[in-house]
Amino acid sequence: MKQNIYKQRALFLLLPLGLLAIIAFAFDRRIPTGLNYNLQAILLTLSRNVLPGFFAIAVACLIPCINRFYQLVAIGFNYVLISSVCITFYPTLFPQPTPWVVASLSAALFLLPNSDAEAEVDTLKFGSLLRKALGIIITPSLMLLIFVVLVRNIEHSIVITFTSVFVDSMLACIYVPIYEVMLTLGFSPLLNNLASMQSESMTTNAILNSVILVNMISFPAVIFAKAAFEDGFSRLFLLFLALITCLTAKNGTCISLELAIILMFYPGTMLVLILSSIFVFFVCLYLQIPALTGFEQLYIPDIIFRNMALMNMHVNDFSAIFFAIAIPVVFQSVLSKISMLNYLRVKFKYRNQTAGFKLNQIDSPELLLIGLLKNLGGRSNLQSVMMIGEDLYVKVKDFSKISQHGLLVLGKRRVGFLRSKNEIRLSLKQDANIIELRIRNIIANELNYISDDNEVAKEFNISQYVHSLKEKTGDTE
Repeated sequence: MKQNIYKQRALFLLLPLGLLAIIAFAFDRRIPTGLNYNLQAILLTLSRNVLPGFFAIAVACLIPCINRFYQLVAIGFNYVLISSVCITFYPTLFPQPTPWVVASLSAALFLLPNSDAEAEVDTLKFGSLLRKALGIIITPSLMLLIFVVLVRNIEHSIVITFTSVFVDSMLACIYVPIYEVMLTLGFSPLLNNLASMQSESMTTNAILNSVILVNMISFPAVIFAKAAFEDGFSRLFLLFLALITCLTAKNGTCISLELAIILMFYPGTMLVLILSSIFVFFVCLYLQIPALTGFEQLYIPDIIFRNMALMNMHVNDFSAIFFAIAIPVVFQSVLSKISMLNYLRVKFKYRNQTAGFKLNQIDSPELLLIGLLKNLGGRSNLQSVMMIGEDLYVKVKDFSKISQHGLLVLGKRRVGFLRSKNEIRLSLKQDANIIELRIRNIIANELNYISDDNEVAKEFNISQYVHSLKEKTGDTE
């Protein structure tokens, strides 16, 4: 029940993204709205910074806590504090608010419920409350600092490798997944600045076009493919996320938060997207598609396409779109099938174990008997047992209830199936006598239980009871 509640709450994650997309379209500075230009820019900037805070609160509602009110207050307070400080003192350090969201959510770690009853009592002490309060205040700032250090190291690696020799080779394909990771973390301007300083070439155009195709085409496609292998609220959530992604792929803040959602909840799908971006790069390089925009207009903070770039599309452009859809869908389908097979393998592995041991690893006759009963369909499915030499012949009532796979764990030479007689031959050697005696006693007890007659209470006649009650009442009067 709780799982369904959390899955329903996950749909609220999409509400701030939808509102942000609507506001971004409504207050787009290239579209005349009748409002003052400066006021329009202020409202757009305000929505970009405020609505991700509501997204952080929606994510917090999915995290278990000891007190929901204090959790939401802590996360809201940290988001307001971090965003205010960054906007005031470091306005160019964080192009997207995703780091603020992740950093503020780290405060929820100190409000997680304890499974230990004694630990719950300790949380009421002053020292414990003080540690939690300090952790809620300090941890988000440390998390933001870790973000900055991590991104600065990635940027340093990019600066070292982003040379004409490296960029003009096939190794340039790594910049597309790097850009996706940087965009997920909320940092991407460095790669834009470095690439814009390079002379236009087929590889730089391929990097640029592959980023656009991955975010606008491959990203929604891989979410739709993932939804096809889910059910219930998970499928509904992914379908809505895919639709919102189609509408908001041009918006840098929205696409950053959407990539963060996939990274947090579906890391396998994020891996598929990263791998697909490399293949899409080679497709764009092979088809030699002209650049749809420039690096100086790529998610700073939104995509701005070149004039008539989408109106003059050719066969190669549509071919690139086709591969941008097909590649992630195929990868996601293969990954989902592998995950399903792995799940079934683990499920069969543990289902065929008794007390942590497989049947062929059990030395104790008692544990072996339990394992056999489980795979023979239970005690109610046993009909008779007979021993010939060292072989045990067990006759069952319904052959379809037995687990042949589980019994074959004993070894094909030790198990035989006689379908015509509903019998199973078990070669148990030294344990045969003990197992045969125990199974015989179980069958006898089961027969005695079935044959016992239970006493049935006499039928209660309510009309006769009411009549007698009235007679007694008349006598007393």
